[in-house]
Parts: sequence; C-alpha cells; structure tokens
Amino acid sequence: MKKSPRLYLLIIGLWLGLIGLTFLPLLVEIQRSDDYGVGVMTLVITSSVFIGYFWLNGTKDIVYTMYYYLNKKQLLRTPRKHFWKISKGNQQPYVVLVYCTCNDFNGASLLASMQQDYPNYDVVILDDSKKESYIAQVDAFAKEHNIHVIRRNNNVGFKAGNLNNFLMRANFDYFVILDSDEIIPSDFVWRSLDYFAAYPKAGIVQANHVATRNVNEFMNLFAIGVNSHWLTYQAAKHYHGFLSLLGHGAMVKRECYETAGGFPHLVAEDLCFSIEARNHGYFTVFAPDIICEEEYPINYLAFKKRHSKWTQGNMEFIKKYTGKIVRSRMTWFEKMDIVLFTYNLPLTAFFALYVIINVIALPLLGYSLTYPAWLLIPTIIFLIAPMLNDIIFYAGTLSPFRLLWYLAHSMLLYGSMFFISLKSSLKSIFNKSIFLVTPKDHYQISFSEAVKANKAELLFAIAILGISIICNQSPLPTLLIALPALSSVYLTLISNRSSLALQEADSNSQT
Repeated sequence: MKKSPRLYLLIIGLWLGLIGLTFLPLLVEIQRSDDYGVGVMTLVITSSVFIGYFWLNGTKDIVYTMYYYLNKKQLLRTPRKHFWKISKGNQQPYVVLVYCTCNDFNGASLLASMQQDYPNYDVVILDDSKKESYIAQVDAFAKEHNIHVIRRNNNVGFKAGNLNNFLMRANFDYFVILDSDEIIPSDFVWRSLDYFAAYPKAGIVQANHVATRNVNEFMNLFAIGVNSHWLTYQAAKHYHGFLSLLGHGAMVKRECYETAGGFPHLVAEDLCFSIEARNHGYFTVFAPDIICEEEYPINYLAFKKRHSKWTQGNMEFIKKYTGKIVRSRMTWFEKMDIVLFTYNLPLTAFFALYVIINVIALPLLGYSLTYPAWLLIPTIIFLIAPMLNDIIFYAGTLSPFRLLWYLAHSMLLYGSMFFISLKSSLKSIFNKSIFLVTPKDHYQISFSEAVKANKAELLFAIAILGISIICNQSPLPTLLIALPALSSVYLTLISNRSSLALQEADSNSQT
C-alpha cells in the first residue's frame, strides 16, 4: 500500500506562498519591536510564530476539504464485494466481536451488532463496570444470549488494559472493537475481510461512522458534524496521510496485534497502537462503505468530559510518542499529518501563551502591534476553515437557516472548549493522564446546575475580559474566547429539549 505526498505538498506549498506574501509586514513589525528591547522583540517573534502555525492548520483544513471534493470519486474507491471469497475461497477466519463497557452497558446496541451474516464468529463482553446496576445488566444479557463475560480485579491500563487482558490469551484470527454505543452493520465482518484481502499489508480496517439515536436537541444539533467529518478526512488520510484506528468500529488482524505488542496502556491507546502497527509494516485502511452507528455525547457536560479525555490523551501521546514518531519508518508526510491533527488539542495550552503575549505582556510593556489591516483576511478565513467541510457537505441538503444555526453553535461549542483544553493540557503535563468515560444517561439540567457545572468557564471568561479591559482599555482582544465560554450555560441547557420537540419545530418552520 503506497501513499502519496501530493496532499501535503499542496498544503506546504500554499502555506509557504502565504508566508511569502506576508513576510515583509511581519518582518517590519519585528524590526520595529527591536527599538523596544530584546524582551519585546522576543515576544513579537513568538507571536509571529503562533500566527504562522495557526495559518498552517487553517491551510490544512482548506486543502483537505477541497482535495476531497475534487477527488471524491477516486478517494471513495472500494474493493469488490465478496473479494475475500474470490481470492481466499471458502476460508472463514475465526472472528471475535469484543464489546468494551465501563458503567455504560447498552444491550440494544450490542444485540444489533451481533446480527452478523458471517458464520464463524463469537461475542465477548469485557466489563470494567463497578456499579452494581450495570454489572447486573451485563450478566442478565450474557445469560440470555449465552455470551462470555470477562472481568478483571483492577482497571490498570484503562481500555487498553481491558482489551489486552482478554486478547493476550484468546484464540482468534481477527477481532472487532465495539464501544458501548456502537452498532455495526450485518455485513461488517464479511466486508472488512474484503478489505484485508484487497490490502495485503492492512493490519486494521477502520469503518465509517454516522451519529444516530439522538434523543435531545444538543445531539440533533451537533451530531451532523460526525457524518461529514468521518468521510472527508479519513478518506483523504487513507491515501495521503496517517490513518489511525479510531477506537471502535474497527477490525484488527491477529498478526498485527501480536507484532505491535498489544495496546499501549495509555489514554490514546488507539492512536498509539496504530503507530506501533505502522512501525512494524502494517497499515490502517479506511472502509467508507461500511457504515457504523455511534451516539453523539448526550449533552454539553458529556461533550466537555470527552474533550478533556481526548486532550489528556493527546498530551500524554506527545510526551511519550514524539521521539518514536521522529525515529519511525513512516513517511515524512504521515508524520506531519500526525502532528497537525493530534498535537492541536493539547497545544491550546501553548496558544494561551499567545493570548498572554498580546493581551497582557505587550500592552503592559507599552507596545502595540501594528500589522496592516489586510493581514486580518487570512486570519478570518482560517477561523472558519474548520467549518468549510460542513458548509460544502450540507449545502443543498440543509436549509440555509439550519446550516447557519449549526455553524454558529459549532463556533460556540468548540470555542468554549478553550478553558477545558487548557486545564486538561496543564494537568496532563504535570500529572498522569486519566481515561474518562463519557456519560451516556440523559437527564434534565436546571439553570442553577448548569451554572455550577460551568462555574470555571464563567469565571475564566470574566477574568480574561477584565484583564483585557485593564491592559487594553477594551474587551475586544478576548471576545472570541470569552463569549463562547460565557455561552457554556446556554449550551448545557440545550439538551433539556427533546429531539421530538425539535423535529416538530423544524417541520413547522419548513412548512
């Protein structure tokens, strides 16, 4: 399986062209700052580096999106159906569906996933639950459907440890990872085997996903981002970047698992395992036509908890795997892909330094940046670049109002994650990262509960607004951070409205 650097050559070329166009005004500003001393000049240079990195990520989002839509037919090529049977005859490898749960068992999802049209498979439940109510549900389901349940005395290694505890001593040819809310289609195993036959160096087949079973307005509003993101980015990564196992809805070959040494006992076990597999010559391939179902976080508080887990996991990954990436057998553009996509979340902690420089340090030192007004153009473009894929994907299928409503709320949602990203990054830098299980239970949240749950975000927003007013005589420099943080209470209360009520409102507005 040969990957092409074409996509990243485009990204780097366009980014360097932009840097070339803006180099002179940036250089003029750096030279002007020299008159204020080495300290000010260092801060201005650091600020310019942050701008360049921000533009690089924006360029990546735009090029990824446009490249996908311009090459969609080629990127979505799939192996022939029944390719495994054609090439392997009547071989039917032994496959195990491995269902992972920790106080979030969903019997309906597991039962739906068990309806495979493949004959030679079994199901095992790996239960790390500690709550008696969930343990009882697992036991009752297992007894009814004659399924083996594996439990361990401790939760060492989080999900990775749970998987290894079973897989290291189990008999199988392939295994499928199912999270608690996962539903895989009935042809999942057969179709995944087609991919393994078509790609001899494949160690992992990662299926496509859509978000379903939305029970409230929060889920209905934001879940559509899952449907657009998976297809666009993973299809391009398959050919031009680093494609990783994404934790669930994936099938893994035994030889790949054993050669890679199992799942590393880290929060981002899926990403780390994918790198270990790649370093041993195995690829992850994307199956766009195998469409699985997942659930979007049940509410804003669950989303925030998942975001914290991802940030901590990625920061732990940076600490432990940066050296391995540098020394790995991967191509340069695969390594760059990992950096641009994986380092983003925890680098929020370092972006805070950019805010400190521009909102506090430089104003207190009596220095004001004077970039030309036209330099705001690429910055504004790159602010909306992450939403370009959603805009193109849903143009013509969503009403303009619904699309704008979604985009505006997405800006608030992801903008409001600045504080939790900063907190989680710093926590992971100085302490051990923690695997957080995303809550699945739907419940009504009162206004006072929402305020209490988001107290840190509210205080953070008020603090940075106050600092900006003191140092800059204006709140404007921090509005893009403060306003989303202040919206956290509103975002929390959105989930109180049921999906049925939302669907009725949408229907009435369209009428």
